[in-house]
Amino acid sequence: MMQQHSNLHTQRGVALIMVLGMVAIIAAWASMAAYEDMIAIKRATNMQDEVRATMASESAFELVKLYLKEDYKLTGNVDSLEEDWALGLPPFPIDDGIIGVTLEDSNRYFNLNDLVDDNGVAIQKHVEQLQRLFTLLSIDNSLVDALVDWMDKDNRPYGSFGAEDAMYYDKDYKVKNARLDNLSELKLILGFKPNIIRRLKHVACVHPNTKNGTTAININTAPANVLMALFPNMSKLDVEALAENMPYENLNSIKSLPWVAGGDLPRLSVGSDTFTLRTHASFGRAQVREEYLLLRTQQNVQLLWRERLGWQF
Repeated sequence: MMQQHSNLHTQRGVALIMVLGMVAIIAAWASMAAYEDMIAIKRATNMQDEVRATMASESAFELVKLYLKEDYKLTGNVDSLEEDWALGLPPFPIDDGIIGVTLEDSNRYFNLNDLVDDNGVAIQKHVEQLQRLFTLLSIDNSLVDALVDWMDKDNRPYGSFGAEDAMYYDKDYKVKNARLDNLSELKLILGFKPNIIRRLKHVACVHPNTKNGTTAININTAPANVLMALFPNMSKLDVEALAENMPYENLNSIKSLPWVAGGDLPRLSVGSDTFTLRTHASFGRAQVREEYLLLRTQQNVQLLWRERLGWQF
């Protein structure tokens, strides 16, 4: 009788342990399921926020297109830094997010793709202008030779400091032999360190609208160093005097000025046809940064390229 009671007690103990084990397994499963559900919800929310941020960026793009069309109706071929588009806007709320928009005139900068013509042949005049610009920025102007070799189609080193394929022996790539796609591509070229590229962002740009290597530079918006690079006889005092009469509606009034001699007057314009739009949309944990290059031909605005600068959760 005692043996039967002991066996019964043992069986009850084993059953209890099994029940407790099952409870523990169920609890662990429930906890894991709840965690996975939470991750799935967060993932869905992040994806939704990223889509909303992208749509906000695209909305800003469409609004800017309309604005540039209206701007042309009001000012025609004349563009200056006094216009509303150049003043900038602080970030503003949209639905449950925030969108920041900046619009920049790309014709105020030196287009690096103008170093070569459409046949991939270096344009000596433009090479010399960029060398002067580098000197004004206290950047080693011998780097221009390597930049030309990156874009021209021949295999002969340009100038005294050219860099063709042989100079990239320790890289997993060779020279491109074509124009640049964007400014960040400079980091692939010998000698172009990050600090140099950051300095160039304030005076140089990259876009495909080169018109056989002769992109117009807007006299009303160009920085002083860019103008001085185009006109070797121009001084800082000349730049200051020039600024006093801006904006210019035509170039007739400057043709007889002393510093114009020996410069590249045909390259100047009083208006801009290329604009860079940058957007930064933030919704929840999602942030979308995009850059658009726009070409305005009278009242027609078209997208040349669009690039995602970075987004993260």
